Amino acid sequence: MFEEAVTREQAEALRGSSVFATQRRLLGDDEFWPSDLVGLEVRPGGGVVVGVSHGSAQDRLVIERDGRRFEVPFVDELVPVVDPAGGFVEITEIEWLSSPPDRE
Repeated sequence: MFEEAVTREQAEALRGSSVFATQRRLLGDDEFWPSDLVGLEVRPGGGVVVGVSHGSAQDRLVIERDGRRFEVPFVDELVPVVDPAGGFVEITEIEWLSSPPDRE
């Protein structure tokens, strides 16, 4: 919360300004900062997490494997293990999710 901008008018006056946070909130056990996920190895199948795509239904991990990118919904059923300290995530392999169809 902005302690100095408590009304809409005060917030509007900040438009275009740079705003910096001095600290992050504490995360729950099943929460991660996107920057903590980027660079993690993907198991099984290989690849690396190269980004996080934020969506209205759920966030998705952007994975690069063999020069191709695909997205995996960041839900427990498809990403059962997230271990930033160990440097990896485990994903449930679904062929159509990581292998886009051939286009004719």
